[in-house]
Amino acid sequence: MKQNPFNGTARLAAVLVFCTLFSLFGGVFAAFAATKEDLQQQVDDAKDAYDAAAQQQEELDEQVQQTQQEIGELDARSQEITDQMSTVYAALVDAQTQLDAAQSAAETAQAALEQKQAEYDARWDESKEQLAAMQKLHYSGSLSILSQITDLFQLLNFAQALTDINDKNTEVLDRLNTEAAELEETRAQAQAAADKAEAARNELETQQQALQTTSDQLAEALMAANADLDQQQAQAAAQAQITEEAKKAYQKATAELDAYAKSQNDKYTGSTLYCSLDFGCALTPGMSISCNFGDPDGIDGSPHGGTDFPAAKGTPIYAVADGIVSAARAMSSYGNCVQISHGTADDGNNYATLYAHMSSIAVSEGQTVTKGQVIGYVGNTGAVSGKNGGYHLHLELRINGSRVNAMNYIPH
Repeated sequence: MKQNPFNGTARLAAVLVFCTLFSLFGGVFAAFAATKEDLQQQVDDAKDAYDAAAQQQEELDEQVQQTQQEIGELDARSQEITDQMSTVYAALVDAQTQLDAAQSAAETAQAALEQKQAEYDARWDESKEQLAAMQKLHYSGSLSILSQITDLFQLLNFAQALTDINDKNTEVLDRLNTEAAELEETRAQAQAAADKAEAARNELETQQQALQTTSDQLAEALMAANADLDQQQAQAAAQAQITEEAKKAYQKATAELDAYAKSQNDKYTGSTLYCSLDFGCALTPGMSISCNFGDPDGIDGSPHGGTDFPAAKGTPIYAVADGIVSAARAMSSYGNCVQISHGTADDGNNYATLYAHMSSIAVSEGQTVTKGQVIGYVGNTGAVSGKNGGYHLHLELRINGSRVNAMNYIPH
């Protein structure tokens, strides 16, 4: 029997060789498997992922801004309440001072009134005693006194003395009565002032309590808002990381699509394809520019890689020079797109132009075109947003695969 050469060690060696070859060329096989449709789908998926992440990021950022604004308003209100509390406290101290003074004045007036009442009572008691003595004298002792009077002068003096005593007592009592009335009025005024001061103080205390309640509520609201802000900022930071990763994925997919465009240019650029650098206009001469090369643009904020010319839908787009159509299809963010390879110029550089966002394409891949030939029509397909969201032509010039400012070479 013939021995199987793949038995044992030989078979193992063969497997190892196969695995090694697969490892070496697996990446190559995968690269070939990535067709232009695969690249476009990758860009589309990456853009969708970025758009979703960016939208979520924007919403979270808006929440953070709203919460920060709310905190600012709460801080301002808290400061306002604090200022009001300081004003009320100062007024409360002043009201207490006035109340103390008014109560002191009322107490002083009350003491003076009581003193005057005591004087009145003492004088009144004295007057009553005098009147009682006079009355007693009149009924019992007056005859003996009168019997001792020897003349009319003595009689008149006795009567006058009794009248003077009575008048004096009446005068003193009336004066004490008047002084007491004045003191009562002073006391009443002082008490009224004290009552008013106490009412003012009570009102200020009520205001102070209300302000303190508001201040406590604001403090709780601020604490809650700051807690929300911390959570929202954490969410925004996490979402920013997601958005950044989505942006990187988009940029990677776009770079792969650019690599495809470059490979297509290389594919159709032969040694005989010559670029004269005699460029013409891509649109009717005199068209305005809505976005210049290098301006901040794109969903990732990168510099604008071309020049945008706003124009009505369906406006013809012309090849700026002779060449071969190296791409003519939808290219994700470019929308309906045509790339023309113009070849190598006398300066040794390779030139290609790209026309994006067409409403429709008028040429096909591999087709030879001449300067001024219609290659498509103005549209707004692909990723058009912001200030370039209307119908326009996005024109790029690539030298040796790198974007440059087309306006340095192409008239408009």
